[in-house]
Amino acid sequence: MIVSPDRRLMSLTLAQLRIFSTVAEQGSLRSAARALNLAQSSITQQLQNLELELGAPLLTRTNRGIGLTVFGERLLARAGAILGECDRTENEMRQLRGEFTGSVTFGMTTEPMIHTLAPVLTQYCARFPRVSIHLVNGTSRKMISWLRDGTLDFAVALVGHKTDAQDLAVTPLFPSDPVVVCRREHPLRHAKTLAELARCDWIATRQPGVATAPPVNRLTDLFVERGLTPPRIVVTTEALFDTLHLIVETDWLSLEPSVVTRHRLFGGELTSIAIAETPAESTVSLLQRASVPLTPAAQELAAMIASYARMTRS
Repeated sequence: MIVSPDRRLMSLTLAQLRIFSTVAEQGSLRSAARALNLAQSSITQQLQNLELELGAPLLTRTNRGIGLTVFGERLLARAGAILGECDRTENEMRQLRGEFTGSVTFGMTTEPMIHTLAPVLTQYCARFPRVSIHLVNGTSRKMISWLRDGTLDFAVALVGHKTDAQDLAVTPLFPSDPVVVCRREHPLRHAKTLAELARCDWIATRQPGVATAPPVNRLTDLFVERGLTPPRIVVTTEALFDTLHLIVETDWLSLEPSVVTRHRLFGGELTSIAIAETPAESTVSLLQRASVPLTPAAQELAAMIASYARMTRS
């Protein structure tokens, strides 16, 4: 039987993908060889074999070092997911044997982070000192994106009626409680309606990697659903500290979880504006990929977060 070139089986190896990913990360063959403790000639040969196997150029040389072609950028995304799953598989096998080592990468938005993170992580790290923990912050939309591409083991984020979570396992934990937050001496701190705040300047959260796109979130939805002109957003941030610092130092407003007004670092400087309108309901939920089981270490951490959240928020 004659097999056409388009239908032949590829023989990509994990070693090739790891070498390619390292070259892309390091930006040069010499740095990648040093990082992998391999000869530069071996790196070059593996990359050439990979390009021949795929039938497409993956790398380009620029004044700043090694760059990626369109094919290389797509392969890098796939390689990251594949290598991540391989690492999780190795961790899972060790953990199933009772060796709790490896790592857990999870994401949390502001509200569950303030409510649950410190006490749960303190207990978890005491029980499993050999497991490395990495926490990622971001918007709920970004958390879901990172879940789907395998960057995160699980996430604790907001789920509302517009959330696309059909391919995810969603465990509701507690209802979100967003409020308009301002500095304690804000001139409009006694406002009663959203319309009274229509001329204010606002801070909004923007997910990483979409700097040219307008922010779309609960704040903009709140105005649009009430027939008001969209809020005048003067600054977008990706970090909670940046947002709260700007609120304390200016007359700008933001829609944030009510718990930030009680936090010991900023609570003394912040208050909420008790307007009549409320954002659409959303729930702080535990999310994971429905088709991929968590490793034992990740499952234990997720269960501890869920249990603590329900116990303290019920």
